[in-house]
This record gives sequence, structure tokens and C-alpha cells, in this order.
Amino acid sequence: MSSRQPDYGRYQHLESFIHLSKDAIWCYELDIPMPISLPDEEQLHYIWSRSIVRDCNLAMARFYGYQTVQEIIGKYLKDLVGLKSVYLLRKFIADSYQLENYEYFVELSDGNQRIFLMNSHGQVDDGHLIRIWGQQIEISSIRESEVKLSGLLRFSQIVTEVSKTFVHSKAEFVSDAIQFALEELGKYSRGDRVFAAEISPDKQFLSVSHEWVLEGMPSLFQVGTKLPIAKMNPERLGILASDGVIHIADTSLLVDEPWHLDLFKRAEVRSILVVGLRDEGSVIGILGITTFERIGDWSEETKQLLGLIAGFVSQGLVRAKNEIKLMKKEKILQRFYSDVKEDLALAKLTQEAWVAKDFGEIPNVKIQSRFLPYDEIGGDLILYEKPTEDRIDIFFGDISGHGISSALVSGIAAVSFKKHSKLESSPAAILAAMHLELKTIIFKHHISACVLRLFPKERRAEFSFAGHPPVVFWKKNEKVMKLVKDEMYPILLLDTWEGKTISKTFEEGDRLLLYSDGIYELEEETGGYIGLDIFLQELSEMISVSDSTDALLKKMIANCLIDKERIIHDDIAVLFMEF
Repeated sequence: MSSRQPDYGRYQHLESFIHLSKDAIWCYELDIPMPISLPDEEQLHYIWSRSIVRDCNLAMARFYGYQTVQEIIGKYLKDLVGLKSVYLLRKFIADSYQLENYEYFVELSDGNQRIFLMNSHGQVDDGHLIRIWGQQIEISSIRESEVKLSGLLRFSQIVTEVSKTFVHSKAEFVSDAIQFALEELGKYSRGDRVFAAEISPDKQFLSVSHEWVLEGMPSLFQVGTKLPIAKMNPERLGILASDGVIHIADTSLLVDEPWHLDLFKRAEVRSILVVGLRDEGSVIGILGITTFERIGDWSEETKQLLGLIAGFVSQGLVRAKNEIKLMKKEKILQRFYSDVKEDLALAKLTQEAWVAKDFGEIPNVKIQSRFLPYDEIGGDLILYEKPTEDRIDIFFGDISGHGISSALVSGIAAVSFKKHSKLESSPAAILAAMHLELKTIIFKHHISACVLRLFPKERRAEFSFAGHPPVVFWKKNEKVMKLVKDEMYPILLLDTWEGKTISKTFEEGDRLLLYSDGIYELEEETGGYIGLDIFLQELSEMISVSDSTDALLKKMIANCLIDKERIIHDDIAVLFMEF
């Protein structure tokens, strides 16, 4: 008989963690166990009407509007939600009484959404469902960050492409460049029409010179020719002259301005957003977005982009007329960078989202990660995506440099990885697609990375390296370290990148370790750096004497920070897999 006593202190710590967690954790118990042989719809009604809250934490209670756990204990599920809203329950039944990282939305009364990640597991005994355990984690801020970063990436791509088009267009092709800019602005703003109008040399008339029109929308050319400036509202002309923005949400309300009201009716314009085209302080025309029937509620980002595009178009028109060089794109982009400066703070708030800590339940594989940032904001990424049921893509990357700039690039790279994980056929193809997409907008950083595509059921992995250190693996019983490596250089370092994919099949009990270069770029206090070769020698010794994953990870961190007099100069990230 074992002499070990139950560790009640550990159980108490676990219970404290559950009840103090900000994530809702709960247990429903059926007052009468449910036969799982019932039809799905009968099961749905059975669970809804007979499930009782047996245990939960305060986060769960407050989610349903209660102030204490005691108030919700004993409540039936039917007392908390209506039968029409239990679509999660239908999914739970269909997936054999479990939900794994299932994302769902909750509509609020103010029209906003909260986004949650649901994990739940039903306990089935002797053909009957007994109870259901579950946890729901709010990920609204993470998804909002991804949307903002994706929008920032699209914004930056448009500015970069439009800028390049104007810079590389000869004077006789500037009109084509303007047309391209109007089309990109139209797609981004979701306007029905985008137009550029020029003031005549005698300053008497305004005429549409370029336009992009959504298919099926009426053109502005016929109505927008030789419009007398003398009849226009002088206050709005003053706004344009002072580099302002005019936004008329509903032109039908301009009853005090009959000339403008008639013009907008004939042009079939419901809403309009306009900025001035300028040359050395003088207004030479206007650039505008219109809607045909709906009210145009344009964002601040759209107004910023409209102003930037107006700068490109203004210089293009001046260049085409006067055969002068286009102003350097850096001067125009300066306004863009100052406008989005506040968005850099977003990188700090979302940095932790780029280092995955919870990989959920994966068949045949257990995954752990550790992250130690060198600065307050790091540049390492550990991301994973599940493009299909039978495979998982993992991106282990290191952005060059430190601080907010690297963190923002991390966010952009994360969005790009998630996009191409769903589209590309191999790890090397993912890295190549990311290189092509990011090289036009990221100029001062490069990314060393390893993309690992894991097939858990087969215990097989595909690797592609881009300047990433070797991956280490060993068998549990032998503890002899082996390497998977490739000497390919990082993405975004040179103009072209073309890597390869390495496939490796593992056996049960095999261990796999990925790490960032910060773990071996350690400075000895006596001088010099330990380097990769010495680290691998030390790692081999640590593997041979470590009985568990936790023990090995602790030894690795201690080797960096405690046991020896060494100074770190970069982020340290570690990913460990056990098959």
C-alpha cells in the first residue's frame, strides 16, 4: 500500500484557482440522467429542462446577472436561457457531448458583440449523460485586436501600392495611376462612387476628371461638368482651402441650399465625403466619395485614407500638367505614420496574444510553451492554427529588434500566418506567401521562423525553416538528442525567399523541442557569448538527467538566468511537444 497522503493543499489551491478565475467555469448535473439513445431534439429539450447548476465560480454567476455563486447554484438551465438560444447545446450533442475551443458570439442590447471560446465535456456513464463540465473564455479583445491589425495591414498595403504606382508612373500614365487610386479607395471605403474634380485655370468652374463607379451605379460625369464655383457654399470652400474634410451624411436635408440640393438630386448622391486637392496651399480640385441611396457613415480611418490619396492625386495632377517630378513618397507617408501613432499602443496590449499558452486537447500530443521577454514588449511569436480537423499549423517566429515596433510587426505577421495557414499546401508555401505579402510593408525588420505542420493522429510533422535554430528531438527512454534543421535564411531579409519542407514521423514517447535564439545568445559575465554549439552540448546533458518535461524546462531557464553568471540580450521562447 502506498504511504503517500492526499495533497489536500493542492486541491484547495485548484479550487481557489477555479473560483478566482475571471473565466466562467461551471458544472451542470442532470436531475435524472439522460439516456443518450434519445433522438437529438429530445436530448436538446431534456438537457435544457433538467440540467441544474451544481457548481460554478463567481465569473459564471455574474455572466448571468447574479452577484454571488450561491444565488445561481440550484438553478436550472431553462431558468437561465431560453430554448431558442441554446444552439451551443445542439452543437454539444452533435459533437458527442463535447465542445473544444468553439467560438461563439453574444449580441448585446446596444448592438455590440462579445466573443467567447467554449470548452465543455459531458460525463457519460452506462449509456446515460450524468453531468456537464465547462469553461467559457472571453476573447473579444483578442479578436478586436486582430481586426484592427488586419485593417491596419490593409490600410498600409493600399498606401504603399498607391504610392509605388505614382512614383513609378511616367507623366503620361499618371491618369492611370489616379484611376487605380480611386478604385482602391472605393473598395476600402465601400462607397458607390469615387471621383476627382479639377478647378479650371480661370478658377471659375469645377469639373469631374476621373471617376470610379460601382457596377450599376450612375456616373457623375454628365452632371459634374463646368459647375460654377460662384454658386458653391463659401463656408465649405473655406474648409477645403484649410485642408479640412466635408461630410454631408444626407444631402436631402439641404433645404436651405437649393442649388446644392438640386445638384445632388440630379447626380443621385445621398451622402458625400470630400477633401480638397491642393498644390502649394492652393485648392486645385476636390476628391470625394459618394453613396447612391444609403447613408454614408465613414470611419476616421477612411477619412485619413481619403486625405492621403488626395495628396497622391494632387501631386499626380501637378506632375501631369507641369512635367515635374512627383514629391518623394516618404513626405506623403509621414502624415500616415503620425496618424497611426496611437495604434502602436495596440501592439503592447495584444503582445501576449502572439505567444500561445493553451493549445487545448490534441490527440497523441501534449504541447507546452514558455516565454521570457527581454523588454517589456517582446518580438517572439508562438502561434497555432487548425486549418482542418486532422492537422495543426504552428508558427514559431522571432522578429528582429525589440520594443513597440517589433511587437506591431508581430501582430501583422500573426494575421498573415493565420490567413495563409488556411490557403497554403505546406509549411514552406506558408512562409513564402508571408514573405511576398509582408515585404512591401515591412522594411526595417526580418523574421526568423519555423513553421511546423502537425498531423497528430499520424504523429507526423512537416517543418520549414527560415533562419530558425535546429529543432531538437529524442526518445523518452534513450534520451539521445537528435536534430531537424535547415540553413535557409530569414524571410524579409532579401528580395526572394524559397524554402523547403522536411517531413519527420515520430513514435509514442518521443519529445520535441523548439526554442528561440535568445536562449543561447547569452553573454558570459567574464566576456563572450555561449553560442548555439555550447547550448546544444548543455541541452544534451540536461535531457539525459531530466525525468520530466517540467524538470527539463526548469533546468533550461535556470541555465539561462540562475545557475551561471550570464546576461540575456533577447527574448526567450520555448515550445515542447510530447507524443
